[in-house]
Formats: sequence, structure tokens, C-alpha cells
Amino acid sequence: MTAPTEFILLAGFLGSGKTSLLRDWLLLPEAADTAVIVNEAGEIDVDGVIVAEGGNLPMAMLSNGCVCCSLTSDLVFTVRALVEQRARSAATPFRRIVLECSGLSRPGPILRSLLPLSPLGLSVRVVTTCDASQAVQQARHFDEVAAQLAAASTIVVTKPDLHDPAPAEALAAAINPLALRVVESDRAARARAAFSPPAALVSAPEPPGTAHPRVAVLRATFHEGASWEDRLDWLEDLAAFCGDRLLRVKGFLRRPGSPVPLLVQAVGTLFSAPTPVATEGVTEGLVLILRDITLPELRAGMASSPVRLSTLRPGPALACGPVEAGCAAPFPAL
Repeated sequence: MTAPTEFILLAGFLGSGKTSLLRDWLLLPEAADTAVIVNEAGEIDVDGVIVAEGGNLPMAMLSNGCVCCSLTSDLVFTVRALVEQRARSAATPFRRIVLECSGLSRPGPILRSLLPLSPLGLSVRVVTTCDASQAVQQARHFDEVAAQLAAASTIVVTKPDLHDPAPAEALAAAINPLALRVVESDRAARARAAFSPPAALVSAPEPPGTAHPRVAVLRATFHEGASWEDRLDWLEDLAAFCGDRLLRVKGFLRRPGSPVPLLVQAVGTLFSAPTPVATEGVTEGLVLILRDITLPELRAGMASSPVRLSTLRPGPALACGPVEAGCAAPFPAL
């Protein structure tokens, strides 16, 4: 069977190096059969011209608007057109379609806009660039930085030659301890690691202090005796209570009486269908990444729920084995 086409949402704040990372990737032989969509927020398509210099590749432009708020229907049309045009040419399907977002885009609304493309069976994930020289300062002033980092399955620390990457890596670890973090000085190796699917969730030592005081990373586990319906109802209540303050959910649930763990993931309030995983001994629990909600506030707001809430302590229980393909994508199939 042919592997599903990947849809890679390349996010990252203004000037964080998204275009440079994408160009470095397109120069590699592994980038064959890649299509690119560039979202330029201004009327002059600067990024599109820069990417196009990387070679002859299928490319589309979404200009003069931010794809997360004003161009969602254009994005759906563009992705569908790329896939259908490829099929009409009798060529093999694209291995991947990369959307380079505007630096002000939030991944959650973009992923929600892709739901009409479900029949295409795309495998979707988010790659976010984190600027070693500016990310910590930008995160203090712009909520978009936290939203972009929290949504990522891979976080790439860029510009390590200009600034010590440790503070940016600590920021990424504090906001999203589940993401694969790429800290690589060689540009080709960095690009290769960024666009190759991560094999597993990662578990990192707890970073000292709080790199982003408005973001809380919590762990949720269910009381003994909670039913499957209790679990699903709680996820719905969580999305309703938090709204756009819910940045990310990722972890494992078990149906009572079933030995098979289910991978559960969400970016914002958009949840993917629970996906069975093959690894034995996986601990049930969910990691929640929230903005402007403290642990006491969440406990008070959902006091009647059959859930234990605590501050996350990263450790082996977060990890899942490399055989679990579902770990590579926020949405196993779109």
C-alpha cells in the first residue's frame, strides 16, 4: 500500500526561519515529491519567491491574508487542487504537502479548516520553528508563540549560530514537553530532522522555572470506575470550559476491560479519533497544555468530574515506543 500523503503545517513566529528551513529541506534528495503552499500575509509574495528559487517544484500561493483567519476556504481548495492535479497526471501521489504559514497564524484554526479534506486521508502534523535569538522575548508579548509551540509534534530551534539555543529549548520544553525538539547546528541535518516523521513521543527532564508563566502543562488521570462515556464526556467538557485557552491534549486512554491503549490527541479544541497503539504497558493519562488557566481554576471549574488533575512531571510514562506510527502526527488520518 502507498503511504498516505503527509500534510505538514510549518508554523513559527515572524522571522523565526521557516522559509530558510524549508529551502534547506528542498535541497535534499529526501524532499522529492514535495508540494509547497506558501501563505504570505502581505500583498508582496516575498517568501514564495525565495522558496521558488530552491528548484522546480509544485507550489501554490495564498497571499494578502492570514490562513488561520481569512483564507481557510482557499486553503482547502488549493490542497484539493494539488492532489487532484497530481492524480490526473498519472504520477504517484505527493509524499508530502508543506504549508508554510504566516508568522501570525495559529495552527488550531488551520487544522479545523482542513476537515473537508478528510476523504483524502492525509496524515497531518505540525512543525514549529523556535528562534534561538528571539523566541523567549517574543513569547512574553505574543500569544501566537505559545500556540505555535504547543501545537507542534516537532519543534526546531533555529539560528543556533547567532545565540545560545538553551533558553529557546527550555521555552519549547516548558510549553510542549511532548514534542520532538531539534537542536542541530548543521543546516542540512536540521532540515532532515525537521521534516522526517518523529518516531516517538519524547520525555525530557523538567526544565528549571517556568519559561512561559501564562502556560500550564498538566496531567489528567481518571478515577477507578470511570466509564468510557465518562472519559469522552470529560473531554467534551474540557473543550467547552477552556475554549481557545486549550492549546494541546495528548496521551492515552483505555476502554474499561480492554488491554489496548488508545492514543488521543488534540490541537486546540479539535480532537482526532482515538487510535489503537500496539505497545504494552502504556500508562493511561493525558497531558494538557493550557493558556491562562491555573491548576486550581481547572479543578474548581470541573470539580464534579471523575478526574485527577496535577502538575506534569515529565518522565518515562510520557513515552511511547517507536513502533507507534500514530505518535508522529497530531491527526493520524485527515
